[in-house]
Amino acid sequence: MKKNIIKGAFTVKKTPFPWERAICAGICSAVPVLIGLLFGNFQYGLIAGIGGFSYLYVWNEPYPQRAKKIFFVALGLAVSNGFGILTAPSPFAFAVILGLIGAVGTFIFGALKIPGPASIFFVIVFASTSASHVDPTLAPLRAGLVFLGGAFAWLVAMAGWFFNPHGPEIKSVKRIYSELAALVDSVGTEHFNAAREKTVLALTDADSTLLAGYVSWKSSTIFKQLYLLKEQAHSILLDILEMAADGRTNLPSAVGETVQALAHSLDCKKIEPMIILQPKETDQAVDRLFSKIYDADAIMNEPISRINRDLKITKPTLISIFLNAFDKNSIVFLSSLKYGIVLMVAAMIAFAFDFNRSYWIPVSCGAVMLGSTIISTFHRAIQRAIGTTVGIFIASIILSIHPAGIMVALFILLLGGLTELFYRTKLCFCRYVYHTKLFADG
Repeated sequence: MKKNIIKGAFTVKKTPFPWERAICAGICSAVPVLIGLLFGNFQYGLIAGIGGFSYLYVWNEPYPQRAKKIFFVALGLAVSNGFGILTAPSPFAFAVILGLIGAVGTFIFGALKIPGPASIFFVIVFASTSASHVDPTLAPLRAGLVFLGGAFAWLVAMAGWFFNPHGPEIKSVKRIYSELAALVDSVGTEHFNAAREKTVLALTDADSTLLAGYVSWKSSTIFKQLYLLKEQAHSILLDILEMAADGRTNLPSAVGETVQALAHSLDCKKIEPMIILQPKETDQAVDRLFSKIYDADAIMNEPISRINRDLKITKPTLISIFLNAFDKNSIVFLSSLKYGIVLMVAAMIAFAFDFNRSYWIPVSCGAVMLGSTIISTFHRAIQRAIGTTVGIFIASIILSIHPAGIMVALFILLLGGLTELFYRTKLCFCRYVYHTKLFADG
């Protein structure tokens, strides 16, 4: 049992490497450094590169939500850096503010159910200022530089909007139909339950994505079609589950092929009429299922004005979401409170013993505590320990060659991308980038 738990910490996710995301993450951290070099101020470039962490909060959310989220993340990183410089001379005040940043960040991300690294990078940016020994009067300047780096990350994150403004929504709806096709093929097999869970999860994720991208005063035709396709997919799913519950051991292969063709048509750049295959053997239930597939094809290809369906979308207000989460029995509230207290106590202990670069103690605690379960927290602790060891080893090699200028920017570009790749495959050695980026601290 213990062996399996430890082995789980080194399990690699069976997902494709996110090369595009990794490259963008490296660019967001390295380009500000290059700009600083270009204008003759390498130190300012390194500080602005901290704002590049904003890109790490990009997920598969719709662009309207992404624009707001990355803006506030960049602003939060800048404010964290500024407050860190202002409170660094007072260890007690510094520890208290560190705990507040961790608690508030965890509460906001938890209440809004925003995936990603949560408050950890706000904690890192704030905590790292304790080793900088910067004049407090420079806090506005340094915070402004971090925000500029975040603004560049915002531009990189929003670049896809110019080419495919509904890309995240299309991707989420396409995933539903791909999972539906797999579910059809699994009817009557031992894989049916797993396929059903994946389909329901895809439907839930698509619902969240579309809800996040909904703008009441401006809903495009494409958005309406995607939302109706999501609703139609739910109806098709119910029919498949009902047929499976009636004891069917299989469905005509034409059903799965047609649903997969629907998924493929969602992101086809060319407008091509889809051919709906007809099964050789049919009955009333199969005919009803195909009727719903025809309706999905009509939603995709007919003008929205000709489709007799209305959108009924309601979104809870931010105030109601936060009020519901701000409760003594709320898991989000209790987790946030615990997170903040542990960070505060860890920081006080670290400063009391006057360790060199003592801020890594609360940062390590914060990174490990982000685990959603006891097992995942244990896995994070193992990964953190190994990542720290490997990170220090790599940093020692890099520092031994005394890199300067453009070499530092290239190392940040390389290690920033590698960190993101490893993070997405669960083997997370995040300290690579952090130690490398501490060149500015000497």
